Amino acid sequence: MISVFFKTACIFLISAAGFVLRRRGILDTPFNRQLSLLQINVIYPALILSSLTRNFTWPTLLANWPLPAGSALIMLTGWMVALLALPALRRAPQATRGMFRFQCTINNYSFLPIMLAATLLDDKGVAQIIFSALGAELVVWTLGIQALTEGSAAGAAVPAGASVGPLRARASATLARMAARLRNLVSMPLLAMAAGAAWLLLRRCAGGAIDALQATPVGGDISSMVATALQMTGQATIPIAAIIVGSRIGEIHVSHLFTRLIVGTTLLRLVVIPALATLLLFWLPFPAGVRPALLIVAAQPCSMASVMFGEAYRCDARFAAATVLATHAACLLTIPLWLSAPWWR
Repeated sequence: MISVFFKTACIFLISAAGFVLRRRGILDTPFNRQLSLLQINVIYPALILSSLTRNFTWPTLLANWPLPAGSALIMLTGWMVALLALPALRRAPQATRGMFRFQCTINNYSFLPIMLAATLLDDKGVAQIIFSALGAELVVWTLGIQALTEGSAAGAAVPAGASVGPLRARASATLARMAARLRNLVSMPLLAMAAGAAWLLLRRCAGGAIDALQATPVGGDISSMVATALQMTGQATIPIAAIIVGSRIGEIHVSHLFTRLIVGTTLLRLVVIPALATLLLFWLPFPAGVRPALLIVAAQPCSMASVMFGEAYRCDARFAAATVLATHAACLLTIPLWLSAPWWR
């Protein structure tokens, strides 16, 4: 367990740099957002393309369908736990209830697991984490957003043409929300996953022609150039993600951190939900080769992106920030415990 703790803590050591830089005013909120956009739109997609094309073929990609299915199962487990716990929050504002459901459903399924896989597993483990994120992304933009918008100001908003009639206005609002969610699905990481899968399919169908092109001096140089550029860019994902995490934590105020709701959410997110998800991962016929990556995902704290989601959808961003800080601090203990358990390997 001590070995796992230090491998986990090294990631937070990088995050500490972002925390200190934010506290000293070197990093600020606008720069942090721009760095996040760079990460999401360039660096992380490069890592996706590089990992998929170097570690998978089209047959092995199809054979690893349990990865996104398992990631979605983990999120659905959290969604069910939140649904069962929701009556205890009947006196809480709707915005807090929605964010509570989001925090239980969606965890830090991407960057932090990638960092852990890079230290605990191998390069293929990183690729498995990336591919498993597809299932989590689908849950984020369906059940996750539904939890935030149900009964909230953003979810209740109607278009300017509401005067034409309540039924028509309600239908227009519903269509507008569905269109917005579909647009959200078209993100650069998802496009990179699709591009990587398309390339593997192309190699499967026209591998001979592609190999012949790469065998030529110019074709080989171009192929090597693109692969090297993607790999070098993607390698920046882990340190930049850690600095972003630390910088965002530096923006969080610790007031009202130790409330019953925060402590309860932390216990659900780091203990109850991982335990149930682990039972399901072993009870259902998931291949042994994909379980380590999925168990890393199951043990994760609340998603750092939840604060931005809270602001965008007018939910309780303050509660989101508090739970992010609490779960990330507590996971320094819980993640080594989960990943040192005898069933993990």
